Amino acid sequence: MKQFYFSKFDNRKPYQSIPDNKYRTILFQFCGIVTIALGCSYIYWRWTHSLNPDALWFAVPLVLAETLSFISTIMIVFNFWSYKDAEKTPPVHYLSEIEDLQERTDRPVRIDVFIATYNEDVELVRLSIIDAKKMVYPHADVPVKIYVLDDGRRDGRDPNKQNMKIVAEEEGVGYLIREHNEGYKAGNLKNGLQHTNGDLFVILDADTRPLPNFLINTSGYFRNRKLAWVQTPQWFYDTTEPQSLSSVIKSKLKISNKYLSKPIDLLFGKIEVNEDIFGNDPRLFYDVILRKRNFYNAAFCCGAGSFHRREAVMSLALKDFAEGLKKKELELVTEDIGGAIPSTAINRKKELLSHQQIIPFKFHASEDIYTSIMLHADKENRWESLQHPDIECKMLSTQDLDSWIKQHQRYAEGSLDIAFKDNPVLKKGLTLGQRICYFNTIWSYFAPLWILVFLLSPVIFFFTLKLPVQAYSFDFFKYFLPFQIMNIITITIGCWGIATKRGDQYYISSFWFMLMSLISVVRGKKVQFNVTPKDKANAKNIQHIVPHLIIIGLCVVGITYNAVLLMLGYHPTPSGFAANAFWTIFNIIDLSIMIRAARWQAD
Repeated sequence: MKQFYFSKFDNRKPYQSIPDNKYRTILFQFCGIVTIALGCSYIYWRWTHSLNPDALWFAVPLVLAETLSFISTIMIVFNFWSYKDAEKTPPVHYLSEIEDLQERTDRPVRIDVFIATYNEDVELVRLSIIDAKKMVYPHADVPVKIYVLDDGRRDGRDPNKQNMKIVAEEEGVGYLIREHNEGYKAGNLKNGLQHTNGDLFVILDADTRPLPNFLINTSGYFRNRKLAWVQTPQWFYDTTEPQSLSSVIKSKLKISNKYLSKPIDLLFGKIEVNEDIFGNDPRLFYDVILRKRNFYNAAFCCGAGSFHRREAVMSLALKDFAEGLKKKELELVTEDIGGAIPSTAINRKKELLSHQQIIPFKFHASEDIYTSIMLHADKENRWESLQHPDIECKMLSTQDLDSWIKQHQRYAEGSLDIAFKDNPVLKKGLTLGQRICYFNTIWSYFAPLWILVFLLSPVIFFFTLKLPVQAYSFDFFKYFLPFQIMNIITITIGCWGIATKRGDQYYISSFWFMLMSLISVVRGKKVQFNVTPKDKANAKNIQHIVPHLIIIGLCVVGITYNAVLLMLGYHPTPSGFAANAFWTIFNIIDLSIMIRAARWQAD
């Protein structure tokens, strides 16, 4: 069997989910309320007592950025408010356990497993097929059928393409293709549903390898007959391994002498660096952010590793189909067909209606979250969702910065496109909690607007010597420090046991491509569905870090210039220099992670 770079990681074990603890939840809620109170006090003081009247052009944008950032803090406290994990029950056996039969004859439930692929290495897909076949189920009469949904039409017709059909036949699983790529992945899933009949279906990507107990641990949730889907955590088992600081130092300095190596190992051997250099670890997102949205019935589908009720997506599709037919019929009624003969009008009606499709998943680059919004907003059925706490499958992460940015840029552009065209905040049928949670997701993609201000503010001070506040006085720190300290404590409690350092760094250093995504959507550019590469590409990363290098360069020059003024006794505000220099150090550390990722070369 073909060996891949990730083969050496196959024995890695997934992390355990954070256990719920009611006392920790109460402590977080208390700290969250205190944080918001302190934040309100700080923001009020900033607007009313701290602005420098001689530099309002600088002061107002900064305090506005702080206010917008504080809204994010409020959203985090709301999102992290409480866990609400569903009770785990045994795997379902009969259809009557998950649906009202309505005079139908009862039978064992049917389960389909879809492996969606486009252009990935067929041997990579084979690994996912093999692991899918290893999934166990306690009821022998429950059919579990596996299908490869090949959107690349690799059925042997093109000798220049790998043959996916042969792999599917060799592994004894179903193989489904279509003659076009309309609707991207959503269209591929639509085709799969048209040719299958499972009551429940699992969605896997080409690199998604389910663990043996996936179905056992998740199917029981569907006894809740309002449950539309279960999302399981996506675990990237191939993230970059940590290195000892001593090995990095010896590699950079090309030290091979054992007498020099020993003291370096002694001093730095136990310090680990470069773990998850690309910020791929999604644990914070799945184990905290999405899992705690169960409290508001607002956990959305993320595609791979999800388990769905066919009835839910088909009811949504039929509803949209009926509304589309009604709209077309109104168009026909109002259309001026002049003196056309009745047969012409009938043919015109047939032609228009024939173009109306039944679409289970929204045709969109972010079909997963878009379909989630529509299902949550279905007032007739009141569908529910669930973020399962435990890892049930393993996936591959991006292996170079260019791929990472393209993947996250698609997430950003897809979510922003939905916000501008079908904003969930205004969507009828959603509860208040769901609206706020979806607003939180969308709001996070506006972060570059205030992050850019935070990054440039020290630079502006260094070259203008103008303070955005009247002074970095005791009053400033009296309001600022308690809020910041309490904010750190609150987030630490909310993310109990999960390291947030790398995520914080990428939150800041992603400002440029996020800003480009926002501009792209505002300009009306169509969002493209780009398949994320499953191996290391040879792309050039320099274009992604030019803004970071410019800002760091300006910071270094600015600090040097201010230091010279200070030594010569010409600096007007030494305290302002100290505060901004300290601020700049954190900015440089955060920006440097993307520069390091751009230069990263795996062993």
